[in-house]
Amino acid sequence: MRCFPRLLLIDRDGVLNEDLPTSVRTLAEMRLIPAAVAALGAYTATGRRAALITNQGILGRGHVAPQVFGAIQLRLIKALADAGGRLASVHIAPDPRDGLTPRRKPGPGMLLEAMHQHGASPEETLFIGDALTDADAAAAAGVAFRLVLTGKGTASAAARPDLPAYPSLVAALADLGGVA
Repeated sequence: MRCFPRLLLIDRDGVLNEDLPTSVRTLAEMRLIPAAVAALGAYTATGRRAALITNQGILGRGHVAPQVFGAIQLRLIKALADAGGRLASVHIAPDPRDGLTPRRKPGPGMLLEAMHQHGASPEETLFIGDALTDADAAAAAGVAFRLVLTGKGTASAAARPDLPAYPSLVAALADLGGVA
């Protein structure tokens, strides 16, 4: 791609932190991927915008208290700040899988919300994620998508070999001409 999008959208679980089968439910389970956090921190430290786009059905199902979820999110935000960066916004869909709304990926709602908030068109936006729901949300919103092979990425790449795939967020950002 070798050009910076006006707005970079980033999935959380499997991209910035380890993805767990039962989701991240406690602060102890929030295991960040240090290289990914450092790369995103360096990317946003240059003034580029990145927004977090994450399904968190564990909230809607009541499997994690809002205060605990807030502490989990704060760990990521602090780690990004320690790397010199920041998120321009955070978009969370708490709906459980059986209560899908257009905001929850694969719906485009959170992506459209972020683009509207930051005044970015679909042509100026890139979404990086590890799951087919991320790819489907990007397609529904009309934005470019890059798959990372962390988290669910390897299985997603096997199911959809047409998706542009990168070994990690570090590699995907390096392809933009960003930090490696």
